Amino acid sequence: MKKMILLAMCLAAALTAGAQQQTVTIQAGGLNAAVGMQKYDIKSLKIVGDINGDDIITIREMASGRGVLQELDLAEAVIVKGGAAYATGRTQDCVTRKNDISTRMFAGGEYLRKITIPNRARLISYDAFSNCPSLREINTDANLKFQSVEGIIYTKDMKTVVRCPEGLILDEVEIVEGVEQIYTGAFLNIKLLRSVTLPSTIKGVSNMSFQGCSLRSITVNSVKAPAMENAFDAAVVSDATLYIPAGAREAYLSDNHWSQFRNISER
Repeated sequence: MKKMILLAMCLAAALTAGAQQQTVTIQAGGLNAAVGMQKYDIKSLKIVGDINGDDIITIREMASGRGVLQELDLAEAVIVKGGAAYATGRTQDCVTRKNDISTRMFAGGEYLRKITIPNRARLISYDAFSNCPSLREINTDANLKFQSVEGIIYTKDMKTVVRCPEGLILDEVEIVEGVEQIYTGAFLNIKLLRSVTLPSTIKGVSNMSFQGCSLRSITVNSVKAPAMENAFDAAVVSDATLYIPAGAREAYLSDNHWSQFRNISER
């Protein structure tokens, strides 16, 4: 009986440890040793200190496959150059660069639900969070370059939408006035997104911005057609309705890309 009670207590303690946030303070390359045998059991992790390619490899392992990592707080972590390549890119290996959330850094983190980026991060690659289907929230804490609004990353001046996490459940989104640019892949693979409204201030919609979405309605409130190339899937261009301001039809029809929409309606 005592053995059964002891076993139950140990199991409960293990489950509690996995659920509570674990905080580790490390030097670059030290994460794997710091988490030790708990590597594949930690659900919530806060890292303080420098991290390099070796540490990104450990994070990626913890957030996929055998791991269970769901929440990652890097606010007080500093990305530095060095360590091994953490992934293979299209043309070269993916390596860490000082204060950059580089290409494919957290890609494939299938269990990640919430991540807080480093306060010193100065660049976010368009594919840094790709193939993270459970990711619903990207936070910025005290970052000076970016800010998070309802889990979506914007530049600090609110002029560019940088990235919407793939797991965020959205069927419609209205981009606020003042935003000028939709960054490459900003809403890539937001599969349930059916309606988007772009403000009168919009100047550019970058490559792959809305690919992988289920858009049926696109409203652009700018009288002048913003720069745009390969932002939407071919099926969206064919079947969705593009709503533009009254009197703006000529501007959109004279643009090589917006003119490809088959259904254009003035409002």
